[in-house]
Amino acid sequence: MIDTARSDTANRSRPAGVAVAALLLAAPLLTWAGAAYTAAGVTRDIRAIRTAAAPRLAAASARDRSRAEFDALLRRPGAATSLDSLARALPRDAVLIRAARYDDGRLAAEVLAPDPDRLRAALRRSPAVAAMRDRGQRGGAGGMVVLLEEGR
Repeated sequence: MIDTARSDTANRSRPAGVAVAALLLAAPLLTWAGAAYTAAGVTRDIRAIRTAAAPRLAAASARDRSRAEFDALLRRPGAATSLDSLARALPRDAVLIRAARYDDGRLAAEVLAPDPDRLRAALRRSPAVAAMRDRGQRGGAGGMVVLLEEGR
């Protein structure tokens, strides 16, 4: 004998089971779709913020570079102090021919010395001008003309 009550219950619960299974399968897909939609919106917002902030960021960067250059100039000794230190460090027979500051603030000097090696040794002994480096030499009247520059 066939139990009709049982088969009716089984037939009625089958669509509910299919609906539950469909929901279980759809939940991850809906979650993924929602996350993709949200990520696309966030990407658009980030792009818009970067575009809007670009001029302000460029101005801030230029201001920071300007301040760094100005701070470097303030920390560097003045021209008179640098030349005085160089004059004190030179040997007695050496003569300062020319001195100048580059645009970046470094000091350059040409010194006439009968013995360039003694000049270099004298400069190394003085901490105030120890940053001066020999950048070349050429013959001059009464000795060698040595080009000195401050390091970077």
